[in-house]
Amino acid sequence: MSQQIAYPERAILSQWLHELPAESQDVIVLITGALDLPRLSLETLQGYLDASIRALREGGLLFVQGRPDYLPEVGVYLDQRLTFKYWIAIESQLQTRISGLPTVHAAVLLFTKGGQRFNVRRVRFPHRYCAFCGKSLRDWGGKSHLMHPQGYVISDVWKDLPAADNYSQLSQPALDTILRMVDFGASHGVRGIVGPREGIGEEVIGTREVAIQYVLPGLQGNPPPGDQMCEIDPRLVDVVLCGDALEILKQYPDNSIDLVFADPPYNLDKRYNVYEDEQEDANYLAWCNAWLEEYVRILKPTGSLYVLNLPRWGMYHAAFLNQRLHFQNWIVWDAVSESRGKLMPAHYALLFYTKHPYTFTFNYAEMREIDARCYCRRATCIRQRKAARHDAKELLTDIWWDIYRIKHKRDRDYHPCQLPEALMERIIRLSSNPGDIVLDAMVGTGTTAVTAARLGRHYVAIDIDEAYVELTRQKLATVGHGAYVRLTRTRKQPRPYTKKELQLELRALAQKLGRLPTLEDVERMSRYKLEVFYEMFPTWGKALKAAKIDIRS
Repeated sequence: MSQQIAYPERAILSQWLHELPAESQDVIVLITGALDLPRLSLETLQGYLDASIRALREGGLLFVQGRPDYLPEVGVYLDQRLTFKYWIAIESQLQTRISGLPTVHAAVLLFTKGGQRFNVRRVRFPHRYCAFCGKSLRDWGGKSHLMHPQGYVISDVWKDLPAADNYSQLSQPALDTILRMVDFGASHGVRGIVGPREGIGEEVIGTREVAIQYVLPGLQGNPPPGDQMCEIDPRLVDVVLCGDALEILKQYPDNSIDLVFADPPYNLDKRYNVYEDEQEDANYLAWCNAWLEEYVRILKPTGSLYVLNLPRWGMYHAAFLNQRLHFQNWIVWDAVSESRGKLMPAHYALLFYTKHPYTFTFNYAEMREIDARCYCRRATCIRQRKAARHDAKELLTDIWWDIYRIKHKRDRDYHPCQLPEALMERIIRLSSNPGDIVLDAMVGTGTTAVTAARLGRHYVAIDIDEAYVELTRQKLATVGHGAYVRLTRTRKQPRPYTKKELQLELRALAQKLGRLPTLEDVERMSRYKLEVFYEMFPTWGKALKAAKIDIRS
């Protein structure tokens, strides 16, 4: 497949884009950090965006590089005109900041034009292995018999490229990865634009001490005076309340809460007991803006706001909050997930905002070091390497790759999006002190409140579902400050076979047949009954996962 990619320079990029025939390009990569504009904003970028949209053909791909402080408004603008696919976070050179977490998060937005097939190729990065035990670092769903020999499918969080400046440019390895993704069929030559040319950078490894604090006009101010703090009715603290979040939040005075957190429903038609998780986009965003407005109102001048959502909705939340609070970080929670499609979804947007640009509670010095990524997180390996004093560390930044989603059903309550305590513990320890008040108006099964109580904070927990409220109260009744909640688990009866044995059986059949085995093949050739596979796997595709590696590699 031929690629006809043009690389216009900065001086002619705008003219080039405007003079392209309509619907003539398959892919456009716009490196906004290299445009050398007086102020990067939606207004200054709109001409480039509109020209790119016009030049893209139906099904074409638009990649927009930039930084998380201004890309949300760009993403919201494009989301009204194109189809959002991914916010790709690229781990880049470490940059220290005036406030907030050190950043390594540069970003590339990916949109497609129209509703046609999403044309990207599956791209793989090489496997990496633990520096202590030698096993794969992909220890969550990374079973050795399921590992593809060519590497793992890339996700929307790229951590394995060389460290480089992807804020004001796009490194060559990052651009090469983007162009490897482009796929329009073997018979179709790809036409595209990458620009400006000056934005394609050489590989640079190291740390730059560059501050990129994003300060909104008119909000610089002085440190907040203490008399702005409001006392709160003690009856409204250390409570679990059932009802509509908006109505309950109105009972809390201005400037009264130290830390507010929200993990709202993602509008994906998840199965909640009460909440209807499939609204029209405009209705969903209006609802989110309403409770975010209340969060801003009740937040203390020294307080912090965190909101977790999918990147698409994170763009809208950030665009809304940028007009009201101070941006600190777009934290990328790299919550490893199972491979699905051509690009594995792993990026959850955790937005971090404060009421004051730099005078706020932030305990980074106590938490700045985490276990280095050269180690896996298998419990046995952790115990052995720490006993051997094999314990390298690295800085905590705004890409959080070291906290997993809850893996097993046995470890979760009946809730579609339960968060791990480790995530909430990090947020609460970073942005509050013992005795502070932590509020979560969509508390679900109570992780925020339970973690806050265990860490010696006060809590306000709100949910519309009576069942979740009762569960949260039960958990809190079992926890004193400094005690853990223990989940009651039932031990499964051992089976005479394992998932691995069944998957290897299907792989052996595939090698004999030269193709993936069918259900009829299994009935005819396998030493296991077909019912066994139905019992162990939710779908036939899951059962065939190991066999596919040999057939497709």
